[in-house]
Amino acid sequence: MGRKKGKKAVEPVAATLQTYTSILLDVAICAYILLILVVMPLYHQEGYTHIGTDKARFFADVSTGTAKIVLPLLALSLFLSAKKAWHKRGNASRLWIYLKENLSATDVFALAYGASLLLSYLFSRYKGDARWGVAGWYMGLYPQLILVGIYFSISRAWKPRKWIFHALFPVSAVVFLLEYLNRFDIYPIDMGSYGPSFISTIGNINWYCGYQVSVFFAGMILLWQGVAYRMWQRLLLMAYVLLGFASLVTQGSSSGMFAMAAVTLVMFCMSVSDSGRMYRFWQEMVLFGGACLLTFGIQVFTGRNINYKDDFLLFLSTKEAVVFLFAVSMSMLGVAAVDRKRRSHLEGFWRTLKRVFVGGTVILILGYSAALIVNTLHPGSIGALSENPAFLFSNAWASNRGATWKAAMLCFLEQDFLHKLTGVGPDAMKAYIYNGGSPKLLEIVETTFGTTRLTNAHNEWLTVLVDTGVLGLVSYVGWMASGMVRFLKERDSNLISRACGFCLLGFTANNIFSFQQSMSVATVFVIFGMGEAFYRNRK
Repeated sequence: MGRKKGKKAVEPVAATLQTYTSILLDVAICAYILLILVVMPLYHQEGYTHIGTDKARFFADVSTGTAKIVLPLLALSLFLSAKKAWHKRGNASRLWIYLKENLSATDVFALAYGASLLLSYLFSRYKGDARWGVAGWYMGLYPQLILVGIYFSISRAWKPRKWIFHALFPVSAVVFLLEYLNRFDIYPIDMGSYGPSFISTIGNINWYCGYQVSVFFAGMILLWQGVAYRMWQRLLLMAYVLLGFASLVTQGSSSGMFAMAAVTLVMFCMSVSDSGRMYRFWQEMVLFGGACLLTFGIQVFTGRNINYKDDFLLFLSTKEAVVFLFAVSMSMLGVAAVDRKRRSHLEGFWRTLKRVFVGGTVILILGYSAALIVNTLHPGSIGALSENPAFLFSNAWASNRGATWKAAMLCFLEQDFLHKLTGVGPDAMKAYIYNGGSPKLLEIVETTFGTTRLTNAHNEWLTVLVDTGVLGLVSYVGWMASGMVRFLKERDSNLISRACGFCLLGFTANNIFSFQQSMSVATVFVIFGMGEAFYRNRK
């Protein structure tokens, strides 16, 4: 009897300790989320002088400082939870069942990626470079482990709050507005040195694009899903989407437009069976046309020209393209409005259009890939297109992606079996190229980039393959893809998780032609963790 009373006396103490531990964890993680989503995008010390390093150090300092608080509390919380589960279940086999019930495939891939990072570092010949990563990039072992920690800490110990998720919108709107003004040579904030390649408070256009695709699609998706906001809130959200489109069109990185195409195609496919969503989809396409029209109008009526040009921007700033996009979007919005109002059941029409869009996309990708391969192997074999550099896979292809992708594949192929599995070390691609690479590899890099040092493949998955090997690539892709699919399949009762899934989709599509950088990965993995927290709390 004495032992039973003692046990009952201990249980309230453990429960109280667990409650206070959970509260402290929640507060610490709330503060961390706000620092990353609200403060970091605007943070800099001396303008553009070393803005990438400033943000990387901010990310590292905030993360390590928070970890000193969160990790002991998290360990205590896990111990108390496991102890409670052990007593409740009664034996180790039932505890194992409890763990399986609370670990998703996404969690397993995340743990596997953490393990692959440790193995990669353990077997790396470049531990000095791999520990924090290359100066200016800082995507080595510790930052990558922080990303894993962000995912698990937020998804397990944070109490989901919609207002914290929504906090990313006003801050990103400021960032978008500054970029848009910068493109017309208007600089409200003194960032020191100016130039077309550095914009807003993020810096380099590739860094900016990586940040934008990590946050913008959340607002785009919430508007499309028809969240039950008040009218003034919906108008603000529409203004945010219009501004985001204007910024995306003018920022200058083509990979951002590729990400938007991927997100838009998936949105359309998910709208086919819902007339309300289809109507809101075409509303957003009208906003996109409006953003292009606004940009064109500013140039015509104010005489201010955009200070940066790329293929998409040149196309979307012509009068013919602007008028065509706006007219088509308005026409389709009219059809969708009639369908929604009269319930005329045009689902068959939308499904046919879906097949056209999806089939056209597949044909375009396969056709282009075939033409690229044929013309590269047999130059001049595709007629007039043969002279277009886009149809020849050379070092200069896609803004030197040809050289970076070739270099990455050579880095991987030159490894022994062990290092094909574990890679050269987190963020150690540069160290391998200049300290262990073959003369052929070094020639490709130096011929294309001269004295500029190549640090990544400008393709996220290729970079992960080189740095962490096959084990790292499989676990990282599994982590991102499984989370994305789970979030996109969420029901209407959990719209924020779905919005987070589209952020992952945009980030992944963009990074086919881009790379990880502190600003973008810090943002997208906080959003990943929040999406998982909302997913686990959906009931």
